[in-house]
Amino acid sequence: MASSERSYRHLIYALVSVACPFIALGVISIYQEYAYADFWRPHEGPIDDANVNAGAMMGFVVIVEAILAIGIGSLVGLVFAGLSLKHRARIFSFGTAALIFNMIPIFGVLTIYIRGRL
Repeated sequence: MASSERSYRHLIYALVSVACPFIALGVISIYQEYAYADFWRPHEGPIDDANVNAGAMMGFVVIVEAILAIGIGSLVGLVFAGLSLKHRARIFSFGTAALIFNMIPIFGVLTIYIRGRL
């Protein structure tokens, strides 16, 4: 017996899929704000080379953590996009758009990796 109600589960999965990288970036931003609060507070005294180098390394760490968070969020988003396509498999759908959206960071990393290997 077929159900006469319309299911929007595929759309919910697709929306969650698109939101995953943004949620991951928001969570890592909140983590960085509290974890590194003492590092970024102003201090009295002259700034020497050690402070400048420590700030540069910490900035690099913040960027790497953000890239990793977006990557993990995109991988989780790919799972939800797959679930969306599992419930309603169509070539032109919101699930397909969510899948492509979550593949963009992965293609970017692969492009950088392949260019580095050449």
